[in-house]
Amino acid sequence: MLIKELSKRFSSRKKALLAAVGMLIAVSFSVLAFSPACKDALSAYREEAALLKIIKSTGAQYKSTNVTGWVRVDEKAAGFYEPETLAGMVAAQLSVPEAGRKVERWENQFARGAKVEGLIKGDRTVAVMGQVMEPQQGITVSHIMVVLDGEASGKPGSYKSKISAALGGYGESRVALTCSGILNNELNKDELLEAAEKMMIKAGATVQEKTIKDNLVSLTGFSPRFVKDITYAGKEINLNVALRCDPVEHVTYVYVASPVIFTEY
Repeated sequence: MLIKELSKRFSSRKKALLAAVGMLIAVSFSVLAFSPACKDALSAYREEAALLKIIKSTGAQYKSTNVTGWVRVDEKAAGFYEPETLAGMVAAQLSVPEAGRKVERWENQFARGAKVEGLIKGDRTVAVMGQVMEPQQGITVSHIMVVLDGEASGKPGSYKSKISAALGGYGESRVALTCSGILNNELNKDELLEAAEKMMIKAGATVQEKTIKDNLVSLTGFSPRFVKDITYAGKEINLNVALRCDPVEHVTYVYVASPVIFTEY
């Protein structure tokens, strides 16, 4: 009888312990899910997924995603007057090993700059650029830019959140994702515009500006599906689509970015 009673008590305590552990795990996941870092990562992944859908809606084959971040450096930030120091500190925050880094420096009458290039996670090349300008006598402006080219789908969201976190310590930063694809046929000017407008409709975006030139069409606008935006000519912009046909290769290149395309196209 005593053994039976002890067994019941042990079983009851075991259940209580398991319940407590389960509650602790649930609370831990809840805290992580609502942390700023986790929110930023989830937002970046969702943003990339939305951009990929827009690319694929054109029938284009996905190629790669470019990640570009930039920030105007706060005057109180360490290294404000030293572009190489700024670039080096951000490279370190992105875990770019010092061994194997390449450093380029340049200077003219208006500005000084430095580029630190190296590998991130051992296989992707990232470039971090620091620049110090003097647009007027007695006025100094510093910027940092990070460029990660040609990343495959699935990883850019993670890199975006890391770059955003690194640059966020220097001022109000922006990080753009630019997805690119290719259509195996050459669209004419009317078809380029029609395809670009359909991409904006797919994104639920209102068009703020159009650029139509030769074999290129570019539209910028605002979509409530994308969170962050920039202000350009007094207008809120957080989406940019572009199509460019190649008369030599007889193909059409397709681009979509949030907030703007920040790569050559």
